[in-house]
Amino acid sequence: MDEEHGPQPSVRRVSSRPLRGAAAGGNPSPTADDRPSTLHARGVRILRDGTVLTPRPRVQQPPQIRLVRRKPPLRLPLASAPRRLHVLLIAVAMALSLCAGRLLQLQGFDSSSYTADGLTRTLPLLPARGEITDRNGLVLASTQPAVAVTADPTLTAPRAAEFASVLAGYLGMSHAELLPLLTKTGTRFVYLKKKVPALTYSALAADLSSRELRGIFRESDPIRTYPNGSVGASVVGFVGADGKGLAGLERTLNAQLAGVEGKETYESAPNGSKIPLGRRSFTPARNGLSFQLTLDSDVQWVAERRLAEQVAKNRADSGIAIVLDVKTGQVIALANAPTYDSSRPQAAKSDDRGNRAISAPYEPGSVQKVLTSAALIDSGTATPATRVVIPSRLASGGRSIKDHFSHGVLRYTMRGVIADSSNIGTALLTRQIDKQRLHDYLVSFGLGSKTNIGLPGESAGIIPKPDMTNGQRDQIAFGQALAVTGIQEAAAVAGIVNGGIYNPPTLIKKATDGDGKEVALPRTPQRRVISEKSSAQVRELMQAVIDTVNGQRNLKLDRYATGGKTGTAQRADTRCGCYRGYVTSFVGFAPLDDPQILTYVVISNPRVGDTGSTTAAPVYRDIMNITLPRYSVAPDARPHKPLPTEW
Repeated sequence: MDEEHGPQPSVRRVSSRPLRGAAAGGNPSPTADDRPSTLHARGVRILRDGTVLTPRPRVQQPPQIRLVRRKPPLRLPLASAPRRLHVLLIAVAMALSLCAGRLLQLQGFDSSSYTADGLTRTLPLLPARGEITDRNGLVLASTQPAVAVTADPTLTAPRAAEFASVLAGYLGMSHAELLPLLTKTGTRFVYLKKKVPALTYSALAADLSSRELRGIFRESDPIRTYPNGSVGASVVGFVGADGKGLAGLERTLNAQLAGVEGKETYESAPNGSKIPLGRRSFTPARNGLSFQLTLDSDVQWVAERRLAEQVAKNRADSGIAIVLDVKTGQVIALANAPTYDSSRPQAAKSDDRGNRAISAPYEPGSVQKVLTSAALIDSGTATPATRVVIPSRLASGGRSIKDHFSHGVLRYTMRGVIADSSNIGTALLTRQIDKQRLHDYLVSFGLGSKTNIGLPGESAGIIPKPDMTNGQRDQIAFGQALAVTGIQEAAAVAGIVNGGIYNPPTLIKKATDGDGKEVALPRTPQRRVISEKSSAQVRELMQAVIDTVNGQRNLKLDRYATGGKTGTAQRADTRCGCYRGYVTSFVGFAPLDDPQILTYVVISNPRVGDTGSTTAAPVYRDIMNITLPRYSVAPDARPHKPLPTEW
């Protein structure tokens, strides 16, 4: 029989019956284990023999509590605070001793061996080039920071391809251009590119540093800029690739504009970095002076544009226009046509990159009669009312002098001689003055010597010596046999009409140093050339030109009484050694009684038109009608009546 799982029941006999089987003389009875039983509810079992087995009641065991022992934390005994500090200090001292020992070895005992591997570099510290501005502060020339990018091929060659990949994007150069420079042998210095903007180089340096590429360096190489292009270019000039002035004021003032260069010298490690404790010297740069000019950019622009238009209209070779402040000699405008752009001088012809107003002498023609009249009047030789009988021709030096118009015998006052621009009448009057004295007046007016206006290539012009021939004196009287520059003639006329006070022409108003402090400039003092009375009489002669010149209304200004003089002279051609074509001109001033502004216009070799009144005077008029109101010049206070020119 199968055994039941669970606790074994205890046997408790409840009742018994008579034995059967062997005990009663029958079959043997089975053992208790073999006896069949009957299982009743609640676990009570009744055997076949009647024995009742009941389960032993279970004893409820109390819950067992299991105790877990935790290990105590590991605690290390620490030394005292002073001892810890001592240990730390000893460790620091040992580290410093090792560093000091290594330093002593490198710079004390083994310095000679490292010197061979090191390099002393000297970097120039370029000063900031001074600015050039007009009289109102408008910038005509300035400098932008830029650098020349250089390389040490001994450092760049091993990784030339990587260097080229980075440099190409910043310098605008191809790998084919960069690789030969980066791997060049036998040198530790090559130029990669010049005139690189400073911001571009800063970005390049940061990129190279992030890639740990060393061997690229820089030199200061600023960029000169001319914001106004051609305006005033013939005065301002330009600089070359090396930053040195090549034309205009950039050239003559180069030393002052450039300043004084400084330098930095230091010891460099083989990888190009500075040795921290190596030898080093530093000399700071001194910035250049900045110059404020007397030019007015607006008037200069008008003069240049109007002059260029007239040169094209008259199909002339060239032209100049000069505007002066009569009271000070300051040049308000000095225009040339053709001209050039200071930012791109290479685009212009070499002849157009100069300044004809100061470097190209010419025979002035009848404008010279203003100077002749001043000498005659101031010397007491003649007055505006002096009477002259003028023949149709005048023998002179084996030749004949004639006027620009055909005529018979004329009876002119000196006023009429100048108004109608009679060469014969002027020569007859000039024969009354001593040659030496005439020469001295011309010299006092500034002819035959440079004005020292400060521009390169200035010519002194040519005047005959005091022992001139009679024929030369006749020719000088009406503007031939001598050569002048435009600035000479303009300054001379301005001095004559300015009460007889000559102001040397100037282009520089003031100069300031790098700290903004004004710097004293050398000035040529003004001088008296004729008396105030003589000056008024010459202005009277020039008034007659405006009033009576064959009804030429185009010489008059809109609201101002003015005086002027036309000029037409034969043009000397150096290529053939002969006279070919003409030089036409006009000079005028306003107001008549108190001159403030003077303008002188010269047109060289016009092929359409051959008189100053038709070629040069229109430019003069337009410039004056703009300039006089701009400088708040009041119109004349009283009307001026035409004066008699004949007798």
